[in-house]
Amino acid sequence: MDDELQTIEAELKRLRPIAPARGVAKRIEPQLARRAGRSRRAYWLWAVTLPAAAAVAVLLWPSARRDAIERTSENPIAATAAEPGMVSEPALRPVAVENVLYAAQDEGLVTLADGTPARRQRLSYVDTITWRDSRTNASLRWTVPREEVRVVPIFFQ
Repeated sequence: MDDELQTIEAELKRLRPIAPARGVAKRIEPQLARRAGRSRRAYWLWAVTLPAAAAVAVLLWPSARRDAIERTSENPIAATAAEPGMVSEPALRPVAVENVLYAAQDEGLVTLADGTPARRQRLSYVDTITWRDSRTNASLRWTVPREEVRVVPIFFQ
């Protein structure tokens, strides 16, 4: 197998690309120059547009959230029924929740800021939530991994 790879490698080293046709370089040069100018312009456009869009989103986000909260707090049923295609009650409702511990590690003793000894534990879970639509009997299962770090103080008596 090694001999085969060495012969293939030797053949590849001997290969040389053919020379391009005479007019190819002359036709490609103007297009490359045009694209280089365009990419510089695009860079400055992105460099200005992205921060501006982020600033606008940050400024408008609290007011949009406040409007949504005010609209739903006035009359939640009317607010959802007023939008086209919306039903007055939610279609999917959570029907089952399952938390499975699949790994636990004892990370040993640590000392808290006040000098109290404590034990650190790292727990890994998988949370599964099942949602069901009572009208169509459709169901949705959502599985999310979760990691929890606990620091439990140790009291000696």
